[in-house]
Amino acid sequence: MSSPKLDMESVETGPPSEGLSRLLDVAFGFFVWAAHFLIVYIATALACALGPLAASDGGGRAALLTALVLVTLAAAAIVILHALRRYRQQRELSDHGFPLSVTIGCDAIALVAIIWQLFPILLVPACA
Repeated sequence: MSSPKLDMESVETGPPSEGLSRLLDVAFGFFVWAAHFLIVYIATALACALGPLAASDGGGRAALLTALVLVTLAAAAIVILHALRRYRQQRELSDHGFPLSVTIGCDAIALVAIIWQLFPILLVPACA
């Protein structure tokens, strides 16, 4: 029994960073969600600690609420654009269909998590 000969020209090797970028691309939406989560809660904590929300007027609350909603919409737009880019790639490259499908699915889950954060932003008092 002879072992099959390995043809080095047929072995596709890429730089090590290519594999890492593929792994990180799948989790892109989750990274955006985590960054959004931190921005929202740190901004709210700072606003409560520094006093704009402690004032009796509604101006500070409205400004913070508007800023948080805009940050949420920006994060959602980033994830949607990433998912659309991967969807277009999936249609063009038939051999990379499954990893791109997983990426699109993870982006969809992250998008739901980002949009879901609008409920506490809009319904819960910030400095309760």
